[in-house]
Amino acid sequence: MTHALIPTIRNHAEAAAGSLALVVSDVAIQAHRQPLAVVVAIRRMDGGDVSIVDCEKLSHRLGVLLDEAELFAAAFTLEVSSPGLSENLVSDRDFRSFRGFPVDLHYQRQGHRSVIRGTLMGRDENVVWLNRRGRITRVARGDVLRVRLTTGEFG
Repeated sequence: MTHALIPTIRNHAEAAAGSLALVVSDVAIQAHRQPLAVVVAIRRMDGGDVSIVDCEKLSHRLGVLLDEAELFAAAFTLEVSSPGLSENLVSDRDFRSFRGFPVDLHYQRQGHRSVIRGTLMGRDENVVWLNRRGRITRVARGDVLRVRLTTGEFG
C-alpha cells in the first residue's frame, strides 16, 4: 500500500531537483525503520551518472523543504541515491552498454504481442537487432514495447 505522504514528498523532491538538472525516479517511505526513512531515487536529466555531489545537493535542499513542511511528527532520515541499474533498456547509452547481453524483446505487430529472447546486438533509429542462435533478427523500433535484460540460457 502506498503511503499517503508520497505525492507530497514527490512534489517537494521534484521542486528541489529541477534546478539541479535532476529527475526524481522514485519516492518511498520505509516506516518499519527507526527512525522512519524517506528514500528518493534520482537520475540526471542529461542521462549521465548520478554523483555523490548530486545526491548531497538534493538531500540538503529537500531536507530543508521537508522540515519546513512539518510532514513528520517524529525524526526521520532522508536518503537520496541513484536508482541503480534498471533491467529495462531505454536510452541509447543502455543499448551500447549492454550490447552482447541476453535480453527479452517485447513487441507488438498487427495487434499481437510476443517476446523474442536473444543477445542484444544494437539499435539505430529504425530497428533493434538481436542474435538468436547465430541468426540476426531485426525488429522495427515502432513495434518494440520494451527490451529487458534477462539471465539464463536461451531455450
